[in-house]
Amino acid sequence: MTVHDEQLRHAPEPQSADGAYRYPFGPYPTGWYLVTESASLEAGGVQPLRLFGRDLVLFRTAGGTAVLLDAHCPHMGAHLGYGGSVEEEGLRCPFHQWRFDTAGHCDDVPYGTGRVPEVRVHCWPTHETSGLILVHYSEHGRPPTWSMPDLPEWEQPGWVGYTSVGWRIRMHVQEVAENVPDTAHFLYVHTVEPMPVAVISTDGHIYRQQTRIAETDHTVTSQEAFGLGLIWLRNASPLPMTFLTAMTPVDDQYVDLRLLFLVHEGEGATELSPLGRMMIDSIAENTSRDVPIWEHKVYRERPPLVAGDGPIAVLRKWARQFYEVGAAR
Repeated sequence: MTVHDEQLRHAPEPQSADGAYRYPFGPYPTGWYLVTESASLEAGGVQPLRLFGRDLVLFRTAGGTAVLLDAHCPHMGAHLGYGGSVEEEGLRCPFHQWRFDTAGHCDDVPYGTGRVPEVRVHCWPTHETSGLILVHYSEHGRPPTWSMPDLPEWEQPGWVGYTSVGWRIRMHVQEVAENVPDTAHFLYVHTVEPMPVAVISTDGHIYRQQTRIAETDHTVTSQEAFGLGLIWLRNASPLPMTFLTAMTPVDDQYVDLRLLFLVHEGEGATELSPLGRMMIDSIAENTSRDVPIWEHKVYRERPPLVAGDGPIAVLRKWARQFYEVGAAR
């Protein structure tokens, strides 16, 4: 398998980026989000991150476990992601070398004669599957009630990837999910003719859609959204392709949007063909057309939808379940 380095394309700063929050719901819906590709974090690796408006540190233990913690040491406040080092199944602070285990508990202080203080840093629920490291977010710290399934195409013969592209965009993750049923915008923004028709269903945390050409009833793409952070899309021509649209909140203003592609290039293939590269470049260019719209739009809570707008209202109703109410259970 060939894993290509991600290219993060920073969208232009919006003309009116005044820091005002633009949405009638919270910035961080409950669910699973992409942290990074597994291949980007080798054993002993340490990465500082900023997600959900918080400083975090990601590391992989000597045994291969990926761990995500709040970044700052409870002792004297050092950032564990800058100079921190992996030792066996824990992470040592760069300041005083206190070590924290895979649950965030301090398990060693290399000086003094007293017992180890009962302190910890918050440990985030993670799940590693199909070459991806995922994190679960819950506003009230509730445990995950579902997990991401393994991807059947991952590491199967003939499938090449991931190849990834990305943007940092001033918007909310729900904007991307709402694009899926918005059939009219495919005609006017992405010049897909004739305008497609969406055939949808929902099953708990999963939203499924087949996008079809009405005249032929031919399915162009099939999509599955797992919460508001992860959407798998499949199409069969001109080459079979599966790609993940991953939306991860950086803070209450910005989202990292990443597309991660797997292309079936045929038995024995280990790299993209010119056709495969052209397909990826075309999807990336098409996605970039949405970026300035997302950056500058306002959110209409009760839009006057008309026939042809697609099942946007259904998507919004489904999305409500990911905004928590009340204290932790």
